[in-house]
Amino acid sequence: MLNSYKGYLNFLFFVLVFFILSRINFINLKFLYYFGHLFTLICFLVSFLYVISRPVKSNFICAFTLLFLYSFFLVYRNNLPVVNVFQTLITLKFLFVYFAMAYAIKYNKSDFLADFTKMLTGILLTSVIFVFSDYLLPNVLFTLAQDGRGLMGISPGSLFSSRVLYSGFLLLFSILLLSFKFDKEKGKYFIYKPSVYYGLLTLALILVILTFSRKELLLLLIVYGITFLYKSEGRARIFSVISVVVLTPAILYFLWMMLGDSIQGNFNEDYVRYKIFYYAVEIFEYYFPIGSGPGTYGTLMSKFYTGVYSYFEVDKAIIGYGSQIEGPIFDLFFVSLIAEYGVGFIFVLWFIFQPFFAKKDVSVKSVIHIGLLRFNLGIMLIGIGFMVPIMGNIVGLLLFFLLGIVTSRTSQSELKLQCKNV
Repeated sequence: MLNSYKGYLNFLFFVLVFFILSRINFINLKFLYYFGHLFTLICFLVSFLYVISRPVKSNFICAFTLLFLYSFFLVYRNNLPVVNVFQTLITLKFLFVYFAMAYAIKYNKSDFLADFTKMLTGILLTSVIFVFSDYLLPNVLFTLAQDGRGLMGISPGSLFSSRVLYSGFLLLFSILLLSFKFDKEKGKYFIYKPSVYYGLLTLALILVILTFSRKELLLLLIVYGITFLYKSEGRARIFSVISVVVLTPAILYFLWMMLGDSIQGNFNEDYVRYKIFYYAVEIFEYYFPIGSGPGTYGTLMSKFYTGVYSYFEVDKAIIGYGSQIEGPIFDLFFVSLIAEYGVGFIFVLWFIFQPFFAKKDVSVKSVIHIGLLRFNLGIMLIGIGFMVPIMGNIVGLLLFFLLGIVTSRTSQSELKLQCKNV
């Protein structure tokens, strides 16, 4: 099953289906959520077997080993449980999904991208039905946000049961479509006729607006502007620059009129994300320059090691009021790196962003603008990563899966990790 790209794609499809089923309100299928961890584990094993069987991957091993040694040092230096070192592996888990898709199997990647796009399109079209159900039968099938944001106080999360995940998916889908090249001979944008192509982009934009997800909507508009400039040539590019300059104030004014009250209401000391940032900076300053260590702040293993939360008297509003750590502390990811790894978070981020600079696949390069795709996905990862744990959710999985597809398998340095530069 997993000796071809269709096997991995089918596996990913079932991961998405099981994730959706786990979010349904009236049946208890939450255990299906963990099926995604099985997919990640398989990708890790495939990557591991591939790396050890090919000496040319030694640079990757070297850099990853150094990162693990740094994690061991933090665990030893801060007297943490030894098991906490595995938080680094959990933090970087989607890199193994990327690695498996990029290098571990042989296939025509343009075909893989076409089938991946069709799968995402099917999910998008199906999600429309459940957007209507969110409005007509709120909180019956899927739980909705209770902050009153959105039309009639409803911000649809559709199949994802979360406006954050749904808007993230829509942003990812739009970025993928915007990277398509137009084939004049076939009269298509990769696999879609212009009418279908622009219809899907319009639908995704409307759905993002309906979610009232501020950062995703802003990021999508930025992506549109970048794409507009990137694809323009000659005089058209000059016109594009002028258009962006002229329209930007109007767009920002429109966004402020639509979301200004919500934004103003959040910028105060009671805002949960403000508190998460505040404590992260406190921890960073206290442990400077090395950090509090993996699995201590805002990451999975900090649910079991709560010493840092206790020492800094982290507000219950962000770690949860129950006996377990289940609060919105896990709503931020990259900020957790600053607290846990200190200045070492720069190296961790450098490691995470290596897929954006890997060798481009020739067959994919002929049908999409890979540079544009990676740039926009990078903006997405940074923009969302500081506000949402994208490295641990379903949208992050899709993002790194896609990055693997557009990377050339023939690269001899895989992630271009040079041990001598570490």
